[in-house]
This record gives sequence, structure tokens and C-alpha cells, in this order.
Amino acid sequence: MVLDGASREEALAEMKRVEPDFSVSEFLSGARGAYEMILMAFENGDLDKVRPFLSEDVLESLDAVVEARREQGLTVEATFLGIRELALHDAAFDRDTRQADISVRYVGEMTSAVRNAEGEIVEGDPKAVKKMRDVWTFSRQMGSQDPNWQLVATG
Repeated sequence: MVLDGASREEALAEMKRVEPDFSVSEFLSGARGAYEMILMAFENGDLDKVRPFLSEDVLESLDAVVEARREQGLTVEATFLGIRELALHDAAFDRDTRQADISVRYVGEMTSAVRNAEGEIVEGDPKAVKKMRDVWTFSRQMGSQDPNWQLVATG
């Protein structure tokens, strides 16, 4: 049964009960690295190395954008500058399936410009710092052999 209305602290405690080695700080450390890795793979149009960390829905959505860019002859020139804020946003746990969902709020900075086939900038500015605010939700079945969390939603 899903812990409807339960606090995120209760959900996290249930995750820890099912998987005693689970650590919120280690999860957030991994989520920090995942943000940059997935974001830059998307910006660079090369999702192959991050496929195992994406749910099918998220992968399809990102793939569609990458393919649309490719069809239009667009390329993205992006530099990740860092994460300014990272915080646990929410958590939920389903006792029956042992499915854990953790949402993380990010504030990151990057530079980004989109160029057409002729190399002209059609969007953005490669020198302007852009602040990004995102909430990403990661999911995993607690107690499974696979230690990796999958990105299941972005917003």
C-alpha cells in the first residue's frame, strides 16, 4: 500500500527499513552527479551512455527532442557550470511493491546556444549564464540487486 499522506520522512524511513544501507546523503550525492550527466548527454544529443538511468517515458521524450534537433540541422553548444542548490523535494514509498520515488529540486547554471546548420546562433548565448530550476523524480525498487535509480519524471 502506498503511504498516501505520509510525510517524506516516513517514506524515507520505510526505504531504510527495507534496505538498511540506504542513505539520503549518498542518494543526493548520486542525484547531483546524475543531473549533470543526464543534462549534458541531452544537450549534446548523445543519450546512449545515460539510457540505463532513464525510464522508458523519459527516454522517449528526450529522444524525440534530440531527433527533432537533428532533423532541423540544429546543434547545441552547452557548458555546465554547476549546481547552486540541491534539495530533497519529496519522497514516496509503496510497501507492497517496494517502489521508492524521490524528487530532488535543483538550481543549476549553464551556458547554452543553439546553432543552425550554417553555424549561426538561433537561440541562446554561449556567453550568458542561464539559471535552471528543475524538479526531477527518481524511482527504484528497494531491496533489488540493481543499485541504480531511474529518472522517471522531470519538471
